[in-house]
Amino acid sequence: MNNLEKIFYAGPVTSLCFHNDIILLSGQGPYLKAFYVPTGKLLFSYPIIEYWRIYRIVPVRSVKKEIIVDKINTAGEPCYINIIKEQRLLAIYGSKTIQFVNLNINYFMDSHELPKISISLESRLSPLRDWIHDVNWLYDNLDNSMFTHTKSRDDVESTIFENNPRDLAIAFAHNFVEIWNIQNKVCVYSIQCEERCILYSARFFGETRNELILASGTVFNQVHLWDVMKKNESGDGFVYKKLLGHEGVIFGVRFSEDGKTLASVSDDRTVRIWKTDKNDNSNPRVLYGHTARVWDVHIMNDYLISISEDSTCRVWKNSIDSNDIDDVDCIACWEGHVGKNVWSLAINPSKKIVATGGGDSGIRLWSLLTVTNNKIDSDKDLIKIELPPIVSYVGLEENGHPAREHVRNFVLVDYCTIVIATNYGYNHEKKEWLSLYNSKDLQNYTMMKASTCGRVVCCGSINGQVFVTSVNQKFQTIEKKLHQFKIFEIFLEETKDPDILYVVSHAIHNDIYLLKLDLNCMADSEPVFEILYKLSVPPRFLLMSLSFCTSYDLLICGSRESGLSIYSFHSYCLSCKEESVREISPIIYLKEAHGKQAVTSVVLRMDKSERNDDKDNEEVLTIYTSGRDGGYNKYRLRGLSSKDTRKELKTIEIDVELLKNDRPGSLKKCGDELCEDADREDEIGCDNVSKKSSKKELVSEDGLILEKVYRAKITKGWLEKVIFVDDELMLLGFYRKRFFVYNEDKKFEMFSVACGGAHRTWHFKAKDKRMDKSSFTFIRKENKVRQIMKDLTNANYKKIITEGSVELLTYPLKIDLGRDQMFDNPILFATGAEDSLLRLFQYMPGEIENHLIGLCSIKKHTSVIRSIEWSYGNELLLFSSGAGEELRCWKVEAGLERGQPESNSSSIPLININCLEWSYCPAVSKIPETRIMDISVCPISPSRGLHVIAAVYSDSVLRIWLFDEKKRNFFLIGEAKFHTNCILQVQNLVVPAKLPVENPKQTSNTFCGIVLFTSATDGRVAIWDISGPIFSYLDSYNKNDETDIKFNSQDLGVPIYSYQAHQSGVNCLAIHPMFNCDNRYIIVTGGDDNALSIAYIDILWNIMDDDERMHLIIKPNGKEIMKMEMAHGSSIQGVHMLSDTKILSTSLDQRLNLWEVDFCIPDEMDNAKDKIDIYEGLKLVKSEFVDVCDPNSMDILNINGYVNVAIAGIGIEIFKIR
Repeated sequence: MNNLEKIFYAGPVTSLCFHNDIILLSGQGPYLKAFYVPTGKLLFSYPIIEYWRIYRIVPVRSVKKEIIVDKINTAGEPCYINIIKEQRLLAIYGSKTIQFVNLNINYFMDSHELPKISISLESRLSPLRDWIHDVNWLYDNLDNSMFTHTKSRDDVESTIFENNPRDLAIAFAHNFVEIWNIQNKVCVYSIQCEERCILYSARFFGETRNELILASGTVFNQVHLWDVMKKNESGDGFVYKKLLGHEGVIFGVRFSEDGKTLASVSDDRTVRIWKTDKNDNSNPRVLYGHTARVWDVHIMNDYLISISEDSTCRVWKNSIDSNDIDDVDCIACWEGHVGKNVWSLAINPSKKIVATGGGDSGIRLWSLLTVTNNKIDSDKDLIKIELPPIVSYVGLEENGHPAREHVRNFVLVDYCTIVIATNYGYNHEKKEWLSLYNSKDLQNYTMMKASTCGRVVCCGSINGQVFVTSVNQKFQTIEKKLHQFKIFEIFLEETKDPDILYVVSHAIHNDIYLLKLDLNCMADSEPVFEILYKLSVPPRFLLMSLSFCTSYDLLICGSRESGLSIYSFHSYCLSCKEESVREISPIIYLKEAHGKQAVTSVVLRMDKSERNDDKDNEEVLTIYTSGRDGGYNKYRLRGLSSKDTRKELKTIEIDVELLKNDRPGSLKKCGDELCEDADREDEIGCDNVSKKSSKKELVSEDGLILEKVYRAKITKGWLEKVIFVDDELMLLGFYRKRFFVYNEDKKFEMFSVACGGAHRTWHFKAKDKRMDKSSFTFIRKENKVRQIMKDLTNANYKKIITEGSVELLTYPLKIDLGRDQMFDNPILFATGAEDSLLRLFQYMPGEIENHLIGLCSIKKHTSVIRSIEWSYGNELLLFSSGAGEELRCWKVEAGLERGQPESNSSSIPLININCLEWSYCPAVSKIPETRIMDISVCPISPSRGLHVIAAVYSDSVLRIWLFDEKKRNFFLIGEAKFHTNCILQVQNLVVPAKLPVENPKQTSNTFCGIVLFTSATDGRVAIWDISGPIFSYLDSYNKNDETDIKFNSQDLGVPIYSYQAHQSGVNCLAIHPMFNCDNRYIIVTGGDDNALSIAYIDILWNIMDDDERMHLIIKPNGKEIMKMEMAHGSSIQGVHMLSDTKILSTSLDQRLNLWEVDFCIPDEMDNAKDKIDIYEGLKLVKSEFVDVCDPNSMDILNINGYVNVAIAGIGIEIFKIR
């Protein structure tokens, strides 16, 4: 167990470089990676520079090509294949090191096999005198040839590059330049700039010594241009031009290809374009748009491309010579990376694809070809549909007809076909008048809706008539008088039978009818259009959206007042004919689904339940809703399998007043009710809690259970529609005066049109998820129809890696998918960070690429997440806590993704995750800024769903909570205040009871003991026996009726024992029972003083004469504490005990240390009961560098007999201990 092996790393992508249009190189920590661009496949990964990040990859200009004819045997017959072999020299640098690498790529011309990549490490320059900011190859001539010849494999000798440059120019952080001969590893030229200042960035221009220029971005907000080969009288480099104007330090500079312009980016959030001519003193063009610091910029022909801390990549029009300010507007803003920071940027040689690398360890590809297609700002890109003067196709005006003709309404029946309603009718395509149907009832007002198939259009009149028209004129228009007043809205819903449609007509005074349109008619008969039901709606419910589930006869409706109602027609035959129309009421009604804003659309999807206790994977109905609060909700309707046994339907009305978008809250199931969390200000342990609980016990006898699964806010504007295109979730909305299409699965805006806003009629259709063909049609001023139809034949988005950012906390959990497969079962990671996002990831052990796949990201916490813990009960639960005194419980459901192979498959299984917010713990501290620093969870009674949570607070109070899965409530058991400073850590230890069966004192009240260990910023560790308060509380909890719960929290008293472990804060602690010594435990702590501390305690059982309960006796073993004062070079952040003598520790010094407790007489440990045997101390067995910066947490998991160690900070790294 002394071998530490690195098996996985994911961190910020700090460098990108295209070798060609299909091979992309990236630097991620010390790893050089190569990807196949068409598929995003990882082809190669290897650590190049062991202890530093790769900050840039600089290839030589020339590529050596060889065509190799290789002989292979296929079915006993010889076969010859052609292989193209490319070789290229790379200079890769980071910190003070430059590594030279030979890149070898084999392309298989006659097969579909992916390219194979290998490297050979050449010489290294390390350590150099200063931090490197840029390197540049220097050539003797500018011949940009590419060498190609053909030979057989037998003729191939060792790789020798021809015509590679010998000199390399290096720019350093203190504004000096050195030129090195890389063959002899000697510095042949050195020059210091006359401006002796620290640089934040630098960039060379020129490929020979005579034309070599350096642009230096200084800490004094200036950019200096100086000629490397020219010196002043003092022998220093002469600055021939200073670029002044930035208001922050310069983070990046970049020359254009001809060197005539230069772009700079800064801490002031601007991009500035300068002319480099020394005689040109014109002001720079300043580009505003980024909301945080800008890291880098590229100049490419007509475009500038910048990346920023705000996680966006922006495309600008490069027009420094233009005086039109509109020419420098941001023409594209690509948002695809999670969290903050896009660190790296590259453009492929054909200048069609932009690659960005983010702090989320992801690489994303964007197409420059669609920059002008996905953001429409000008009317010249729109198709205008205008009617000619009415007299040109109607003739003289008749009495009773309006004097003016205009568009009343329209529908988009397919990608390129529009049906428009006017007063008279006009065929815009043929420039002629054509009467599809003429009725005076449709003049002046027409409500229209088209079926998804595009065959039928329904119109509603101001007098309450409904007209059904065939677009292809397959049948005569049907007219039915339904209402006495104006029709507000019409909805058409399709069924499994393409010839049967359901129509919902909504008129004034909430007069709503459900009708059935049957197109299964003979040639000599008309379609059947009949009324089925009248819908009764709750008060203040103006119908705005709906969707029909024909599989289970359910209708889900959304209202303008943010209500969501569910109707069930299962008890009634949809095809029955009665003399009177039956009125149906909703079985479930949810108020304020989107706060106070309208529910604009409802979309339904059938899915399989992934509940952990559901072996049969019952079918559930997933409900997606969008709202004018800018967000979308995902609900789940369970209990559908019991529809055949329903006997009576009862209406449930649930008021979700506390479910706000800007405050914590969740929907959850109590019996069959959808309800809200208790108010955070409720007093704990009083009647208020029991009253809240009793109000939630509303049970529906129909067996349906509605749960809220997910909620996300997408825009500050309105979300108007949810659609699925090729199983990808698209969100349609308006922000300010723009319409947009947002891909929620890939997290970026695909389409944007300046249309004036959402106050008029609009329609959108797309043929596929890439928006190869899409159409957006809308009415602008003067009731004129505009349409934008675009062929986006080149995808404007690809994702190479879906690894997400991992910071602060990492807790792995192995998931058993219960299937026979070629891969190990996946590991589920839960992470929390300062960005307040709770993320779940999947890691596949043993998988060749070792991908960490992001499964979900949830933003419910209002501030930093400081602790997360798994717990098994009736369900798999995840508890998260952090700032703002927030403690949340999540139910995690895991199973195979839909469509995955179920057995004996070579494909990597993907986990389908549902993370439901199960409950929220109320705040009890009187200090508003109180933070929960750490939690420790113990499932005290898993079968009953009872969990004990120990939480330590920044107000130096220890609080114990009981969580009941069935009631989905937190109950405060007790609290205590012993530490005088902020408590940092808490751990629990369950001590099993060990009494002989014949012991007369043993009763049914015999429980295991629960011990808590807490540590604080004062360096003290306290040990608490909380067994008595917990089981006393449980006795009272079990005796009380569930409908009448009234408890008072207890005082936990003082700890049984405490000791001074460190000089300052104790950041981590671990407790380990000794295998060789009964009742003896090891406490290992790590602190801000860089020290490791080890203490031994004995925990014994004792029975008092006056009490039948067992009590714990906790006493220290030994008078001294074993301590390693300088165990690390910085604050220790994580410790774990692997065995009685092996300790793991990690620190901010980026070291993972394996220690051994070295005893002189280990055999005497079994006999020693009163003291620790004489020891020599801690011995360092192994120390490994951690590539993750700022490591903040560590956790371990045993897999197949090996210990896997996960360390998280700005990234994540996994080690295997053999």
